[in-house]
Amino acid sequence: MFSRLFLDRLGIGRLPAWLLGMIFLGGASGLASAQEMTGAAPLPAVAALSAVLMNPATGEVLFAKEPHLRLPPASTTKVLTALVALERLDPNGRVLVSAQAASAPPSRIGLRPGDAALTQDLLYGLLLKSGNDAAETLAEAAGGSVPGFAELMNAKAWQIGARNSHFMNPHGLPNDDHYSTAYDQALIFRQAITHPLFADIIGTRSAALRIESGQGFYGNARLVPVVTHNRLLASYEGARGGKTGFTFKARHCFVGEVDRGGIPLIVAVFNSPSRGTLWQDARNLLDYGFARYGLAAPPPAPPEPVLRMAMVRLPAGQRSRVAVENDDDDDRDARSRRATPAPVRATAAAKQNRAMVRAVAVNAPKGKSGVAMAAKASKGKPVAVVAIKPDKRALPKVAVRVEPVTGSKAKNSKPRS
Repeated sequence: MFSRLFLDRLGIGRLPAWLLGMIFLGGASGLASAQEMTGAAPLPAVAALSAVLMNPATGEVLFAKEPHLRLPPASTTKVLTALVALERLDPNGRVLVSAQAASAPPSRIGLRPGDAALTQDLLYGLLLKSGNDAAETLAEAAGGSVPGFAELMNAKAWQIGARNSHFMNPHGLPNDDHYSTAYDQALIFRQAITHPLFADIIGTRSAALRIESGQGFYGNARLVPVVTHNRLLASYEGARGGKTGFTFKARHCFVGEVDRGGIPLIVAVFNSPSRGTLWQDARNLLDYGFARYGLAAPPPAPPEPVLRMAMVRLPAGQRSRVAVENDDDDDRDARSRRATPAPVRATAAAKQNRAMVRAVAVNAPKGKSGVAMAAKASKGKPVAVVAIKPDKRALPKVAVRVEPVTGSKAKNSKPRS
């Protein structure tokens, strides 16, 4: 406990021992009472190896668990990739896809050598689908090469104050010299979300990307659907967006921001053991932070029906293939997860091409997209699939309603199966 010399300096060294005990016990109980009066929230349980909760408006760290521990950041790397690309590329500029970028390991948005896309469409593919091919395409356009872009990333991270990070690539695939920390990722996200386009993209739940095939600007184009991996967008009040990440070494990672009652909070979670614990860690941290500001968590929302999202273009005489990928980056355990329901949102480039495509919501049985049936029903004419749903009378058949892309809806249009 305290030395007699220290007590003498306080002027209470000669008091009886029993009286000294009463004084210190009273002080301790007073401190506990003060905590109860202020309603201090209990510290949240966090299963992740490292985590940070930050108020970006003030820079205050409200919670930290091993905040400066260097760990592989997986695809949360792409927040910095997007930030550097936004500062160096025209969002409406056209970018060509190299053979090297197109051959990047999964996850991919499906770019092919010689394809072209607008920078903003590649950013949607980077941040929603976590496309590694989009990451390398942006890196080559902004930095000349992947190593050149990595130098730009490290310079930007140092400028922001992320001094315990080092980046070797734009996507976060494993590399012993590629690492970051939960605190650094919170700082990087804090900077990135000040860009309106970045904030708009990460707040989008699904989009359609326009990818041109061939060298001509008006050559053949296809529309690629992408869906966010951020579960908080659909389930946590005030979620503004974020970026997930997974590799077997990094485990499950996330960085994102939520704003409630005018109070913004950034949460960064590194190396959570499973996807379930990742989202629980994030919610626990956010609940704790908002409780400190007197903003109670709302009642849990009822579960939403499962929908499969698709974007379809069916040119005359050709059947298009729809790919719906729901994996979190390289997570091979996520094959069975379905997309969170949301209306498909076309990017600016896709909006210019509305005569070719419309958004569709699909609730088909697993493995039954209904696209081939729609193509057959259209008799080779350009169509958009409006709805695809299970036919309860004759599963696994699919009921498909088809309407022309241009012109008004036919009054006598009926579902075809």
